[in-house]
Amino acid sequence: MFLPVTAFFAIGTGVELYGLKLVSQSISIINTVSLIMFSFLVGIVVSRSYGNECFERIQRSLKSRESPSDEVLNGAVMSLCSMLLITPGVVTDTIGLLIMIPATRGIFKGIALNLTRKRIQTGQQYFFFPDH
Repeated sequence: MFLPVTAFFAIGTGVELYGLKLVSQSISIINTVSLIMFSFLVGIVVSRSYGNECFERIQRSLKSRESPSDEVLNGAVMSLCSMLLITPGVVTDTIGLLIMIPATRGIFKGIALNLTRKRIQTGQQYFFFPDH
């Protein structure tokens, strides 16, 4: 388990750095840093709006073994959006912006619903951390 996680983060960091290099070559380093800071601020605003309350609701729905409501899924996906926007990088910011657009948010809510249903079917009561 340790090696795949380490490889994922190493490759992800490399992809993000390469993306930042390409963007800075296109629009200058100062504009790239400004864009990263702006996306960070947008992520902070979104996180203050949707906060940890949504993850607590999804935990409760898992424990009660029922599918989460659309409101809960929307909040959970928007919380993920805020985390992605706060993380500096081109790929994470692009995914975060796609989640913010209502037309594409449904795709991410569908992924979250399918993941939650799988966890309910396997009897897992926690979304991120298993019971062991």
